Amino acid sequence: MRRFGIIVAVLVIALAAGCGKGGKERTQGKEAFRVPDSLLAPIVGYHLTVDTYHVTNGGVMANPQIELHYPSSEIARFVAVKTFGFAQKAYEKVTKEIARPAEGKLIIVGTADLDEYLLMTRKEWWYYGFVKGDTIIFEPLDIMLKRMIAEQGITNRIAQAAVNRRSGGKSPFWLKEALASRIANEIEILKIQMPEAEKDGRNMNPSPAAIESAIAAGRNREDSRVAYYAACRMLDKLLSMHSMDNVLSFLDRLKEGKTFDEASTVAFGVSYNALIDTIRIDR
Repeated sequence: MRRFGIIVAVLVIALAAGCGKGGKERTQGKEAFRVPDSLLAPIVGYHLTVDTYHVTNGGVMANPQIELHYPSSEIARFVAVKTFGFAQKAYEKVTKEIARPAEGKLIIVGTADLDEYLLMTRKEWWYYGFVKGDTIIFEPLDIMLKRMIAEQGITNRIAQAAVNRRSGGKSPFWLKEALASRIANEIEILKIQMPEAEKDGRNMNPSPAAIESAIAAGRNREDSRVAYYAACRMLDKLLSMHSMDNVLSFLDRLKEGKTFDEASTVAFGVSYNALIDTIRIDR
């Protein structure tokens, strides 16, 4: 922790002066600062095609798959390097397990502050990332790092983008959230949060309709968390009877234009309502 603090302190001084591609920026023809190679070492594996930073406008890091936009801040360079690594790892995992998350380049935007995030997404701080087509808008990435949710949060939203793309944007909300939470390894975190929700008197076994509604609305943190965990439990039951290939086939059939019932009959051998009755958790 002491070493980390020293690195951050160095970055604060460095980035106050500004840093650019490769950790360098020239001021009136003179090199102002170079970020330590030990911090920038992971960049070698990112295969960057764009890497720019401006003390006012912020920066952009991009490779052929991902384009990360981040605002100027005291630790901007550290945040960008760290979160780009999470995004690249998530992109590879999600592509392997679901599909490519974007038709072209996946755009990731880290907002400057929570007010900007609210203005752009109409979402509160707890709803940390908003997927819109091939773009994912996140609350300030440094806040996600401090909350220790950056890696899982970025993976979750990239997985949601992939489910959207594979299903043509037609996946049930419960299934999209459950798949994303599963790939991001968030289930244990959700499980830990459930006793607090139960203590508040919430229904811990909501109906499929209530789960779908809470996730689709995304307005109440506690109700949403209960719904996320309930959706994961539904997916667990589904996968105890069918394979992930069947689940992905269901998404494919939806993209083809089939109804829920038609897609479910092809993928699972029963209508969608019959499938839901089998995996619901409120009975």
